[in-house]
Amino acid sequence: MKKYIWIFIGALLISVGLYFFLIQHDIAAGGVSGFSVVLSTIFPILSVGVTNAVLNVVIMILGIAILGFDFAKKSIFASFVLSAFIIIFERLFPDVILTNDKIINIIFGAVTMSLGLAIVFYHGSSTGGTDLIASVVNKLTGMPIHISMFLADFVVVCSSILVFGFELGLYATLTIMIQSIGIDYFIQGFGRKIAILIISDEYEQINKTLTEKYKKGVTLLKAQGGYSLKDKRVIMTVTAFRIYPSIRKEIMEIDDKAFIFTYQVSEVLGEGFTFE
Repeated sequence: MKKYIWIFIGALLISVGLYFFLIQHDIAAGGVSGFSVVLSTIFPILSVGVTNAVLNVVIMILGIAILGFDFAKKSIFASFVLSAFIIIFERLFPDVILTNDKIINIIFGAVTMSLGLAIVFYHGSSTGGTDLIASVVNKLTGMPIHISMFLADFVVVCSSILVFGFELGLYATLTIMIQSIGIDYFIQGFGRKIAILIISDEYEQINKTLTEKYKKGVTLLKAQGGYSLKDKRVIMTVTAFRIYPSIRKEIMEIDDKAFIFTYQVSEVLGEGFTFE
């Protein structure tokens, strides 16, 4: 249920970024949604939301065949939420224009959509369309999702150039480029933590503080001082960024000569993080 809530939030963000910043300005930034914008322009009788839903059903069949029903059922949910919100926005806010500045629309639209897509991808789903095709390609070839999405979206942009003109096609291409970078950044960001390594003669007390007070998993590594050639212990642990200042303060109170260095890790799996 928690995953479905996050997928719902991600699909909502995508629909907001797509409708208010891109669709309202005829920027077909790839994907089935972009292709739906092209089709609704050619055939005004077609609704973007309904066209998007119908096309996604066809592509979803492909996803079920290759990725399995467990992946597809979450994708069906995300696709339904996305299409439903676009239909609702078309009915409630048909003429709402937040800004006429295309650069602002591109930046906010691409960033909002990439955050939403990253949330959906991170929780093992897809919104259908070219991102589902990208997931299929990723499954079959190992090609990164953001690259395969860019290639699939490029085809849609080429068709939008024929309908909306070269300038809007360039805006759509810029949107896809920002979105591609954003997805990669946000997906890594969800699991981002800080790794802490400490060299101290008071390693036993520091280890006790980390394990008992902060409930952190700790690994003690054997090391040797390069100058003194004395045996040392390196304390290694991983924690959230917001907790690090408190841990650093405690370590310095125990040993003000402790050698501490940190580095950022993009994802942590295992006990204490992804399961209890």
